[in-house]
Amino acid sequence: MGSFSQKTILGIPLTALTLADIPQVVVSLIQSSGKKTFFYVNAHCLNLANQDKEYKKILQQASLVYSGGIGPILASKILGRPLLERTPTPDFIFDVFLIAQQKNWSVYLLGTKKGSLQKTVNKLQKKFPELKIVGYHHGFFNAQEEKEIMKEINLKKPTMVIVGMGTPKQEKWIADHKNKLDTKVLWVVGALFDVISGELPRAPVFWQKLGLEWAYRLYQEPTRLWKRYTIGNLEFAWRVAKEYLVSK
Repeated sequence: MGSFSQKTILGIPLTALTLADIPQVVVSLIQSSGKKTFFYVNAHCLNLANQDKEYKKILQQASLVYSGGIGPILASKILGRPLLERTPTPDFIFDVFLIAQQKNWSVYLLGTKKGSLQKTVNKLQKKFPELKIVGYHHGFFNAQEEKEIMKEINLKKPTMVIVGMGTPKQEKWIADHKNKLDTKVLWVVGALFDVISGELPRAPVFWQKLGLEWAYRLYQEPTRLWKRYTIGNLEFAWRVAKEYLVSK
């Protein structure tokens, strides 16, 4: 990854990047040899990694881990290992798709609900008419459908398989299938397809700039997310404080 440094935050090595850097890094990694895995983390992901050793190991072995939320950024500053800025996937993914279109790279989309995924494909085809979307499938598949998905991916040989099925399911799916799939990159994107489709509106830009996108998500889905963003944020803050004190 050239001159880009890694900062270990709560046991996970994150690459210090700006939004402008990520497309360049993606291109560099795709053009280098070997199969690559790209993951994002936020405070919730880092909490999960503390509880789930399998998930933690997957992150530690990734080709690229970047900060999709404000939590890792704040933690990095407190711990004296500063990351550069928050890099949510929706903020830069269109730049990557533009590069993919220009370089004739192909993509396979896997995840979310059928209707939302179809809307995503339609929007991408309209915005990037020459982008090679060689296949797509919703994320609620059974064992037989999974075999068909893998067969299609290996037939189409996409440059990138982009997976949005929620953490840590998406990361574990990639780890389990990475060596069985004929692709250059496996990339987890969480709720990206729902954001592109419009099924999940993002926070207003003002909220995003303040690092409060998590609060908007809590406002959108309080019943499902209250524990993650109340107890989870307190747990994250405690763990950062603990590591800070240990490092002194």
